[in-house]
Amino acid sequence: MPEAPIPVFDIGQVLVRWDPKRGLARHFADETAIERFMAEIDFARWHAQQDAGRSVEVAVADLAGRFPHHRAAITGFYADWLDSIPGEVEGTRAIFEGLARRGPVYGISNFSRELFDRTVPAYPFLADFTGLVLSGDVGINKPDPRIYRILCQRHGLTPGACIFIDDSGRNVEAARAEGMDALLFTDAASLSDDLRARGLNW
Repeated sequence: MPEAPIPVFDIGQVLVRWDPKRGLARHFADETAIERFMAEIDFARWHAQQDAGRSVEVAVADLAGRFPHHRAAITGFYADWLDSIPGEVEGTRAIFEGLARRGPVYGISNFSRELFDRTVPAYPFLADFTGLVLSGDVGINKPDPRIYRILCQRHGLTPGACIFIDDSGRNVEAARAEGMDALLFTDAASLSDDLRARGLNW
């Protein structure tokens, strides 16, 4: 019987929820205003640069300088960072912790190191990875194939021995292209079934 694969987890929307609109809510009258703001500043592109290692201080100063009428929202978003992480994804911590009790569990996440370090005290189980590659530490965001290679090189893993779990189809396809088995995360029950079918029990 083949050995069970080694689990590799994403973090946001797999282990903990991430809702940037919630993090901005106190600065705007309604969701329409939030969406208008996010489109105006190109929020996704801006935040991705922090995921790739740019410091929060530099990011805020740059954007607030270009959009001074939004300074309060821009500075407040990271000042109140945990507002945008409103809880765990239901059911996945139990899977993660069960797997971690039985063997190694790794992670690859698009996450600023600064913001990850602010997040862990609120969600201490995120400190329990056997090994974790954060995009903010290596300056590379998923789905760049290099980030999957870095995990394997650092920890002596064979891609074919790993199963990667992510909520993004692009990231899942990139992992598969690197030789990993990969699952598109939708909910804990489906993840549990898929992992058990591959011999991963907890």
